[in-house]
Amino acid sequence: MNLTILYGSATGNAEHIAKDLGKSINEKKLSSPSAFTSATVLEMDQFKRKKLFESWSSPPSNDGNYTKHALVAVCSTTGNGDAPENAGRFVRFIKRKPPTTLSDAPMEHVAYAVLGLGDTNYDK
Repeated sequence: MNLTILYGSATGNAEHIAKDLGKSINEKKLSSPSAFTSATVLEMDQFKRKKLFESWSSPPSNDGNYTKHALVAVCSTTGNGDAPENAGRFVRFIKRKPPTTLSDAPMEHVAYAVLGLGDTNYDK
């Protein structure tokens, strides 16, 4: 099963983590067994060009017994907790009502995890 890893990064930290995870999966260097046979690492804003939501609109077709697509989102913050530039379109898409070409729950067939990276320099 393929794991899609999307990253949003202003300084490169989230990108580095995402690419390291993808490399570990693709080179079979994980310390424990994994259900993932491959990983695709993309900037978050590439979701539309790659037609991810369209491909996720139904369950995986040829991945054995898996009923959901796999996604890990790795994203940092910038400014006052805003999304980085290469994640802006993805964040806006997630926040708005899905287009009529997609179901009302566009991630219904996606199992996902989110890793959010913040900045300890912000005032509390």
